[in-house]
Amino acid sequence: MKFRLLATIMAILASAHTVRAQAMFPPETDNAALRYWFALAEVREPPDDEATRHLLEATFVGQVVWDETKLGPILDSNLEALRTMQRATKLPVSVCNWGFDYRNGERTPVWFSMRARLLSHLNALQGIREMAHGDSRAAIDTWLAGVHFGQDMSRSGPMIAAMIAHAMILDNVNPLRDSARQGKLNEEQKTKLSVVVKTMPEDGFDWGTAWGVEFAIGDQFLQKSRTTGKPESGDKIRAYEEYMLAAQAALREPPAEAKSRIADLESKLRRLGKVEQILIPSLRVPNEARIRLATAHQELIQALSTK
Repeated sequence: MKFRLLATIMAILASAHTVRAQAMFPPETDNAALRYWFALAEVREPPDDEATRHLLEATFVGQVVWDETKLGPILDSNLEALRTMQRATKLPVSVCNWGFDYRNGERTPVWFSMRARLLSHLNALQGIREMAHGDSRAAIDTWLAGVHFGQDMSRSGPMIAAMIAHAMILDNVNPLRDSARQGKLNEEQKTKLSVVVKTMPEDGFDWGTAWGVEFAIGDQFLQKSRTTGKPESGDKIRAYEEYMLAAQAALREPPAEAKSRIADLESKLRRLGKVEQILIPSLRVPNEARIRLATAHQELIQALSTK
């Protein structure tokens, strides 16, 4: 009897071990955007008083030194959001699908853009905090994650997303540059960082992708609203498509070289139909943003090369 009881217990334990051995997690996604969504959901707004806003901004632009007592709790309340975002930046860069349904008229939500920019600000401040505590290696990794986040943000939609992404990249490139200029990075760090920075596009990312989304949204609208039996409508659509393709090509040229081509294109804009003109965003504004990114990129390279 005792033997049968012991055998039964052993069988139950063996069965339980088998069940545990077969337990599996669901497959891990490589889509960074899904992780970013979680990070954005976790973000907590800083206190909305004038003194805090002023201190955050002054710290962000380097006018005052880091104040752990006043600003530390703000970042502590957002550490989970920051860590989630930073982990997402380590996933394969080629996979970042935000899931917006632009084909059915969806727009980039304002709250989404505001939270993404806030998270970028907080990330840049976290790097400033780490640098103030003497952990330059952690600060570099934090700011590079912020740059990567901005690049992935550019994949989320039309030109408004690209403009926000460019600001997010500057949030994190500028403190990298300033730290290098101020001698806060050692030579080994500067050498390694220089290699990484030189692999980045000088204007941050492919602006033609965001312009392509604008093109698709406008073209779909025009095709749906096209009036049957009016051949001139087809001509206007073709003129719109040719303009948008030429503009997309211009945004893939080096930003300084694209200036004259963009000026020429914008001078031709009034030749298009009124509806088509309304659908086309400014070309000059994004190219100016590209120039700002290229300037910051070059300044960072120069700061890293200075002994």
